[in-house]
Amino acid sequence: MDIKVTSRGKNRLEFTLLDQDHTLANLIRELSWKSGGEAFYEVEHPLTGRPRVTVLAEDPKAVLKKVAGTITTLSSRVEKAFK
Repeated sequence: MDIKVTSRGKNRLEFTLLDQDHTLANLIRELSWKSGGEAFYEVEHPLTGRPRVTVLAEDPKAVLKKVAGTITTLSSRVEKAFK
């Protein structure tokens, strides 16, 4: 997965998912809310645009690390369920 950080601030982190679509962007958005941050994303064009995700939190990097851990756990559970 390719990510390009486009903006970084004390309480804000913005990045573009270069090879993903709404699926991962929406998952990051949802899990950020559950991990103590706020997040949203936008896609300039529904067919050719790339999701630009913005995470707002006291420590957005920590929120994203927690989100990544949750995604890893969820995907492991799905994989086990289908074995």
